[in-house]
Amino acid sequence: MSATGLEISAAAPARPPIDGVLAAVARRQEQGFDAVWWADHLLHWFPTSIWQPDLVPQAAAQASPHVWMDPFALVAASASAADRLRFGVGVTDLVRRHPAALAQTALTLDHVTKGRFILGVGAGESLNLSPIGMANEHPVSRLEEGLTAMRLLFDTPDEVDFDGHYVTLRGVALGLRPYGDAPPPIWVAAHGPRGLALAGRLADGWLPLCPDADTYATMWGTVQDAARAAGRPPDAIVPACYTRVVVADDDAAAARTALNSLLLRFIALTGSASDFARHGHVHPLGPRVVGLTSFVPTGLGRDEALRLAAAVPDAVVLDTVVAGSPASVGARLAAIVRAGARHLQIVNMTPLADPRQAVASELLLAEALGELRRAA
Repeated sequence: MSATGLEISAAAPARPPIDGVLAAVARRQEQGFDAVWWADHLLHWFPTSIWQPDLVPQAAAQASPHVWMDPFALVAASASAADRLRFGVGVTDLVRRHPAALAQTALTLDHVTKGRFILGVGAGESLNLSPIGMANEHPVSRLEEGLTAMRLLFDTPDEVDFDGHYVTLRGVALGLRPYGDAPPPIWVAAHGPRGLALAGRLADGWLPLCPDADTYATMWGTVQDAARAAGRPPDAIVPACYTRVVVADDDAAAARTALNSLLLRFIALTGSASDFARHGHVHPLGPRVVGLTSFVPTGLGRDEALRLAAAVPDAVVLDTVVAGSPASVGARLAAIVRAGARHLQIVNMTPLADPRQAVASELLLAEALGELRRAA
């Protein structure tokens, strides 16, 4: 962590070859990042029907969009590749991964990494659940039960019972104790009022996707209010922010890169109906879409997928990323820090939008992070 108290982390690759993953982790440490994070996916946001070389250049080298290695295994494999970085999974769900099993995994990685593991959890993405026959009704209530059960198991090596609507523990014990004085921190991805209140009551960190500083400040206030109401000091929770970045030489070029990207337009479809309504539009998937907890890309044909992507307004696409020159990106990230964030997870989406800009965008992103650090 820097002298300002700001941590900056990066995304880590989750696709083969494993040697490339380990090299990327080591490189992130050399670049001065504080942590690396892995997403937890079975499927990607993109339907196979549009993952074709004539539409997506990456498809020429990777036959399927749904290539994901297990993030928990990657944390274990990467622990020896970097001796300073922290390692996060951001985020998993408590539907595919039972809270008791996930608590054991988290404690194990706490030891493997010598206390450097962060567990990120959220309400769950339908694209990881529906295709394998798992329902996720009342996701926030289920998340709260799962977190409460995990806390019970972290707190004692003795047998515990828990009776919930979704989670039941009967005489369950985890004799495995944390590597250090405290169990691995749990960071919660939350955006709505109930989720934010849950983060305030039960989380060690809060990890939303939010590129707008004013919105971030409002949500962070809700988390802090819930923490105080639960008798917790607000500084018990690390305010973090997951940010997708598109960076180019100037603001106009960055905007063009984002708006010309079929994949970024499809990512925008994972937003909620309210995200579209804010700009005066109806979500192409309907007025009641709630976002990732309902979005599933499988089964969409090419024509239908292209129609949906084309129907996403430019303003909504730009709302999903921090796009601009290094100076602009640095300034927007600094505004999120001023709004309260103390950990920024930076995901460079420029290569996804346009692979030709991969190398240049990493250099430009380094400039942007330099601007951010100076501003912080």
